[in-house]
Amino acid sequence: MEASYGVQPNTTPVCCDIVSPSLLQALPTNALNNRDPTNIQTETEWSNSLQFLAAGKSGIVYGIDEERVLKEYYESDSGEVERQVYQRLGSHPHVAELLGTLTNGSIILERGDCLRTICRDSAAASEIPIQRKLGWLRQAAEGYQILHARDIIHGDVGCNNLILTRRGVKLIDFEGCSIDGGPADSCYEWFSYCPSVPSVSQRTDIFAFGCVIHEVLTGKPPYHELEASDDRYKKVGELYMNNHFPDVATLPLGQLIQSCWSGELKSMREVIQELEAFRTSPFNEGNIMS
Repeated sequence: MEASYGVQPNTTPVCCDIVSPSLLQALPTNALNNRDPTNIQTETEWSNSLQFLAAGKSGIVYGIDEERVLKEYYESDSGEVERQVYQRLGSHPHVAELLGTLTNGSIILERGDCLRTICRDSAAASEIPIQRKLGWLRQAAEGYQILHARDIIHGDVGCNNLILTRRGVKLIDFEGCSIDGGPADSCYEWFSYCPSVPSVSQRTDIFAFGCVIHEVLTGKPPYHELEASDDRYKKVGELYMNNHFPDVATLPLGQLIQSCWSGELKSMREVIQELEAFRTSPFNEGNIMS
C-alpha cells in the first residue's frame, strides 16, 4: 500500500459509501478469529460499518473497528505474497497480527496508530521521551530482523509502514516483499533509497531504517526540504550515490544513522546491538532536533 492503514490520531476516517459486491459475498463469520461469537455482527452490519482508510496500487484498506482493519485486494492473487509472508513468519510480537482470511483472499489485520503521524505531530513528538523512541526503534528493528531471518526483504521500510499498538510497534504491509531473492513489487520512498544492485536487499532495508531513525528522532525525513520537488527521487538518489547525506552529527544515534547509510552495518542484529549500546550509555536528551 502506498498509504499506511494505521489509525490517524484525532481524525475520523470517512465511512465507505460503496463496498464491493465481492467483499459482501466473502464475509464469513469465521473470519473473526478468537472473538466472542455473541459480538459478531451480521455480514450486512459489518460491511455497512467499514471505514475507508487507504488505497494503494493493489487494494484498499477499511477500518472495521478500533482494533481491526480489512485489507481487500483488487484481484485475489494480488495478496498472495502477503499471505505467503504471514505463513512463513507465523506470529511475532513486532509484526501486525493476521486475524483472519476471507474467502476472496482479503485479510483481517491488527490495527494501530501510524508511527509517522505520531512522529510528525510536532507538539506530541516534543513530549515523547528519548527512551520511548529508542524502544520503538528497537521493536521495529526486531520485526525487520525476523523478516530477514526468513529470507524476506520488506522493500518499503518506513514510518508509514509501522504502527503503534498497545503492545508496541509492529510492521505492516508485506504485499510487495521479496521472498527468497525474488522480485519486490514495493519500492522505497523518495528519501529512503540509494540505487543499488540488487535493487532490494538486507542492505537497502537497513539503509531505509537509518531514515526511519532520522524521522522518529526529528519528525522529518532526510532531505525534507526537497519534499515539494517534482524530481526529488532523482535528486536524492544522486546525492546518496555520491555519499552526500544530511548532517546527523548532533543527533542522538547520529553515528548509527550514518552507519546504516554507509553500509557499515550488515544485519539488523548489528543495528539492534547499536541501539542497545546507546540505550545503556549516558546521553544528552537536549540535542534532539525537532
